[in-house]
Amino acid sequence: MTHSAALFRASNLRILDYPFAAALASALAICDEAVVVVGQSQDDTALIVQGLQNDYGCDRVKIVNTVFTFDLGWQERWWNTAVAQTDAEWLLWLDADEVIDPQAAPALKKLMRDPEIKLIRFPFVHLYATADYHIDFPLTHNTRLGRRSIGYRMVNLRNEANPNGAACAAVYGRNGTQRSAHSPHWPDVMTVDIPILHYGWCRDAHALAMSQTKQAAWYANGNGLQDGRIPDVQPHDYQLADMLESGRAHYFDGEHPDIVRPWLDEHTAVWHEMERYQYEI
Repeated sequence: MTHSAALFRASNLRILDYPFAAALASALAICDEAVVVVGQSQDDTALIVQGLQNDYGCDRVKIVNTVFTFDLGWQERWWNTAVAQTDAEWLLWLDADEVIDPQAAPALKKLMRDPEIKLIRFPFVHLYATADYHIDFPLTHNTRLGRRSIGYRMVNLRNEANPNGAACAAVYGRNGTQRSAHSPHWPDVMTVDIPILHYGWCRDAHALAMSQTKQAAWYANGNGLQDGRIPDVQPHDYQLADMLESGRAHYFDGEHPDIVRPWLDEHTAVWHEMERYQYEI
């Protein structure tokens, strides 16, 4: 099978409550290796990633230590840093709060063995507030797995001349051409019925609030979270009852992969209390 690699960035994994161990496990079920670009943190992110490397082995988890300089080009730079550490043909991009069920790995590996398939596009499920609900979100599908040889890569389309462009977009093409990798209309794109489960919206409420304000309070100077937190950030108010009543949130009737269960179990008591509170007020 063609060599494959998953690419991650990692920073403040514990402070921002990312289920990174589950994300990495799901990627390694699909790919031969993972490259983790570790940036500056105010928690034990480096030790977390090192521990996972010890679990899987240095041949499967490669660590690149760097300093993120947060500006309009930083996301493209971390991608290039990760890609430089592997010669893999297939590249998978996952964020630290995204998980693919390992039971889908055989089907994805079969697709990657097909020389006619160039790009693989996934549906997204955005869990919300607790693991029992999901939310409608503009990002319904995304191409996250593609062949290096066709020029699959991440770019920043947002710049000073184009402030409304995508800050982080997958494209493909060589010899000066550049096409969106996300369009289902290109013959190169295979859309699969294998969801990427996005847990970012059901993290700890304070961690989510920090993530939502990090563009101004964290990325602005590149120095990270001062003393492990962002001042004057209140826990995110999920407004679960209102979201359900309005039809924006829905009950999740799918299955969570076993690999994310430890992270879910850590949150269960808090989630149950939040649900009770939402319906009693």
